[in-house]
Amino acid sequence: MFPLCKGVSLGALTLLLSACQSTQVVRQSDVSIPMTFNENQAAKGSPEISRWWQQWQDPLLSSLIEQGLQDSPDIRIAESRFAEARAISRLANADLGPQVGVNASAGIIDGSAHLSANENLSNLLGASTALLETRQDLDSSHANVGFAAAWEPDIFGKKQSDADAARYAALGVQEKVYGAQMLLADQIADHYFQARAAQQREVITARNIDILTRFERYVQGRFQAGQVTMYEVNNIQSKLNAMRAKKSTINAEYATHVRSIAVLIGQVPQSFVLPSTNIDILSHQPSAPSGQTPQGLLERRPDLRAYGAQVNAYSAKLASAKADLLPRFSIRFLGQGGRIDVDSDVPDLKGWGSILSVGINVPIFTNGRIEANIESADARLQTALLQYDRSLLRALGEVDNTYQAHQALQQQQILLNKAYRQSVKRATDAEKLFRYGYQTLDEALTAQLDSEQIQENLVQSQLARAQMLLNLYKSLGGGWVENVTAEVS
Repeated sequence: MFPLCKGVSLGALTLLLSACQSTQVVRQSDVSIPMTFNENQAAKGSPEISRWWQQWQDPLLSSLIEQGLQDSPDIRIAESRFAEARAISRLANADLGPQVGVNASAGIIDGSAHLSANENLSNLLGASTALLETRQDLDSSHANVGFAAAWEPDIFGKKQSDADAARYAALGVQEKVYGAQMLLADQIADHYFQARAAQQREVITARNIDILTRFERYVQGRFQAGQVTMYEVNNIQSKLNAMRAKKSTINAEYATHVRSIAVLIGQVPQSFVLPSTNIDILSHQPSAPSGQTPQGLLERRPDLRAYGAQVNAYSAKLASAKADLLPRFSIRFLGQGGRIDVDSDVPDLKGWGSILSVGINVPIFTNGRIEANIESADARLQTALLQYDRSLLRALGEVDNTYQAHQALQQQQILLNKAYRQSVKRATDAEKLFRYGYQTLDEALTAQLDSEQIQENLVQSQLARAQMLLNLYKSLGGGWVENVTAEVS
């Protein structure tokens, strides 16, 4: 025995070696994290993005998202998978401790034995054979109880590494729950915005149909007067039919988005109706969130956090694979006691016995299996690190891209608002000029159609800006709150 181990009990030796165990192989990402983003200087919105939908000041949108977070099948599926992962983590952690069992049994025997002489013996002894014929009752009982315990001390950290790997795997699944919440809020809001935009486009299309109907009557009158040809008549009728077809398509788009919202919040699509509201949510949008940093991105985005947990899990698995090169110890104890009671002159039998064994398993020749397993675990860890770096680089690029695109759409909306106001004034002036005889009706109606087209472009721009803001929330990792009651132990 080594001199260091003299006078050291087995328990103390276990604690001493356990203090030196390594359960992870530390590897670092190669990506240098910048201090700030490049395109968020103009952002003036609230930095709080965990419940970003509350900043839109639309109670209906907030209630739909909150209902979805409670009742969505996607969230429930993710939570169910997380519950499974937590159970697996607890199972791996339970392997660190000893296993103890108790067994017991009992029984009774009730019977009798009859001894009689055969015919030859009766002829020989005569009446004396009656003395040999006896009947004996046999009653006995027995009972035993046993106690068994086994423990494999985790001296070199293999079991702890396996438990850590399971725990990090469960953390990765937990991040998928948060990611599901983030995506669900984004999808509900996106369908809600598209439904509201479809309603506005439907109103604009209805006005266009009225204008084109008036235009058709005007052209028909001029055709009957011989002032225009059938070409002009067919042209305006074609535009009118196209506008009517567009209206039916918009109705279908609206219904599709409403049914999508119903599915996302766990409602039956056939019975769900989107309530009306007086809030023009597309015209009153919050500003882009301010105060966001790349470091905050690492701490918030569920996908990056999941990749980080995956790296830690594979790191622990590599440490576990390396621990296979080291000895493994085991301690076993077996105790057994019992009693046999026979209803006779024989004394009762009773006793107790126990066995304590300590074992060691040292790998000497495995034909390269352990080394191959280590190389495989190391390759998986390297792959996980590369995936983390790739996702991190993409995330950093996405944030600046969405910030810049949102700023561009905001500027576009400002210019389209200005253009729409000018087009409304032009259409109003054209109508006045027609009434006073300075312009023909077709010029006034064309000005109105141009104004309606600019307004539709404005609605499309507002929708695009709102969707880009959703993408910004998503790229920053907003839309979920950590559930402290469901932490992985």
